[in-house]
Amino acid sequence: MIHFQAPRLFTFVLTAIILIALTVDGCQQKQALPPEKITIAYSTASNAMLIYIAFAKDYFQEEGVNATPQPHPFGKPALQAVTDGKADIATAGDTPIVFAVLNGKKITTLASIQTSNRNEAIIARQDRGITRPSDLKGKKIGITLGTTGDFFADSFLLANGVDRKHLKILNMRPDEMADALSAGKVDAVSTWNPTLTQLKKKLGNNGIIFFGESLYTENFCVVASQEYVKKNPETIKKVLRALVKAEAFVQQHSEESRRLVAEFLKTDKGMLDEIWDIFTFRVILDQALLVNLEDQTRWTIKHRLVARRDMPNYLDFIYVDGLLTVKPEAVRIIR
Repeated sequence: MIHFQAPRLFTFVLTAIILIALTVDGCQQKQALPPEKITIAYSTASNAMLIYIAFAKDYFQEEGVNATPQPHPFGKPALQAVTDGKADIATAGDTPIVFAVLNGKKITTLASIQTSNRNEAIIARQDRGITRPSDLKGKKIGITLGTTGDFFADSFLLANGVDRKHLKILNMRPDEMADALSAGKVDAVSTWNPTLTQLKKKLGNNGIIFFGESLYTENFCVVASQEYVKKNPETIKKVLRALVKAEAFVQQHSEESRRLVAEFLKTDKGMLDEIWDIFTFRVILDQALLVNLEDQTRWTIKHRLVARRDMPNYLDFIYVDGLLTVKPEAVRIIR
């Protein structure tokens, strides 16, 4: 009996050895594959914290992505890098996303990564007779057009009885606002952090800040071209996994996160300590984002800021499959 079983045993052992060898060889080949290359255009305006953490902690590399950082002063030019084909993924606020879609750009939102209802404000000079929102009527206001600061300003002023047509609006970049406000070229500006906090300190007692917490919640998102997502769905999942890792790290290590962000951006950690708690850091796709995009579209149509006059179906510009795979509980959009 033993004599007849031996060849079978030998064959079984040999087969097992071959399978193990093939498995090990396959794993080694998989590990040997070079990481996928990707360029991420991001805003340095303290509104893409999870991106900064993912770079600082090498989470992209851990997920098999060789990510090249491409910094921009704010989200609008970062998104422009994607639409111009100079970057694969960008971070951008909801307002530039709306303008891009309405202007025919084939983009798609992968996730919202940071929200706040106190990151936008109008800061004004009191020596120009501005002590309450209604005093802004007829004043010169610096705004970065086509950005969250633009939408916030309009929402805030409308809620306080000041029509946009009664303002003298000057289009300017955030880095131009401090000099313009100090020199009196404008009476107020609508902007976001860190510019907002810097201007507050510079103006001192002469400055007054108007927030609108109940009027607008800024959504800062991760965006890519529709073509890139279609061709690289696995890469998108890897990027989202890295951001989910960053989200968990921020929730567990707030102090260390601020230190890493300060080092990555080469900025003052004290400023980050001051504004950190106004943000919610979460990788998510929820109904609030969809409502926000539609509200802003109605705003652009009302003021004829773009040529298009109809409401897009924003579900065609939001990619849910990636986040559904990586973090399904974070997808809360009604489809």
